[in-house]
Amino acid sequence: MSISDPAQAPQVKPSSSQPSPFVEDAVPTPITAEDRLIADFTSNLHSHSRVLVGSGDDCAVLTHPDSRSVISTDVLVEGVHFRRDWMSLEQIGRRAAAQNAADIAAMGASAHSAVAAVTIPKNMGKTEINALAAGLATGLESYGYSLVGGDLSSGPCLQVAVTVIGDLEGRPPLLRCNARSGDLIYFAGNLGKSAAGLALLERFQSPQEAIAAPTLPTELRALAIEALSCYQVPQVPADLASKLADAGAHALMDVSDGLSRDGAKIAAASGVVLNLSRSHLEAYAQRLAGLADFLGANSWDWVFGGGEDHGLLCSASAGFAVPGFTAIGEVLPAKADKYADNRTGGRKNTDQDLANSLNPYLLVDGSPYDQQGWDHFSG
Repeated sequence: MSISDPAQAPQVKPSSSQPSPFVEDAVPTPITAEDRLIADFTSNLHSHSRVLVGSGDDCAVLTHPDSRSVISTDVLVEGVHFRRDWMSLEQIGRRAAAQNAADIAAMGASAHSAVAAVTIPKNMGKTEINALAAGLATGLESYGYSLVGGDLSSGPCLQVAVTVIGDLEGRPPLLRCNARSGDLIYFAGNLGKSAAGLALLERFQSPQEAIAAPTLPTELRALAIEALSCYQVPQVPADLASKLADAGAHALMDVSDGLSRDGAKIAAASGVVLNLSRSHLEAYAQRLAGLADFLGANSWDWVFGGGEDHGLLCSASAGFAVPGFTAIGEVLPAKADKYADNRTGGRKNTDQDLANSLNPYLLVDGSPYDQQGWDHFSG
């Protein structure tokens, strides 16, 4: 796909009557099974004024006021990223949209457009394909994206790959390498809820069984439903992203692999250390404590190590104030002798202490924190 300078774009009048993405409509051709499949998949999709040329040609042509594009792609593979007995086809489509929207939000950019490539197994019927398409379209539109093209194929399992394009609208991109010593760490979104939902599914093997479990205390049922929903379809605070640069944010990323791992990524990229505060994170852990006790888990493990919440983690100076963001820690210079480790009787950490830590860029209340978040390629 390419993005053209609006001044050089062909003079095509935007119209909501333009063909849906994927539909090859320029010249009448014999209808094939693939044509019918594409028609089924695209029946829920809509065009937008920023789409000069939709599908029907080799590429889409888009208007793009900012000369810079923010582009990201993510793939969901059945059996790796989702199970069809744990979420509906509609939820899988919305999940794919949310994960990709989080990456654009993590740059401080606004939504623009998207393309999707979907591999469909032969055991999926028309009704299931329509449900997946509806979820993907609804999910992307809810975050402000126009789906402008893509590809369909058959394969051994369901795969959904989405590429999203964001618009900086004149703002600087918010990179993870720009955290500064003296900044505070702020967070918006959910922490630990997706991990709690996953734990419920691993225990009961289906959402229905988890909610109907006779051993689940009545007072935890609403929270269990909420946790399952957060796992199935992450809730991304993407609407806040465009406000952050003007509010003075320095570094930003979404929390997809867990607060501890992603916090360490910001710190490592910026050459600093993040020191998180348990007291400022306690509300997240307390909210999930009852469910954790029921499952024999520790809610703090979910808060620090649970992935796929897709909240936004940023660093900014102390005057930063954007509704929805809460201060959860501070940025310190990367000098080991600054930090006292309460596990060593209060003595200050040495370089070797930090080197021995699995996560030398992240502290919790001044102590190295060794729990790791999600690593896709770990053993």
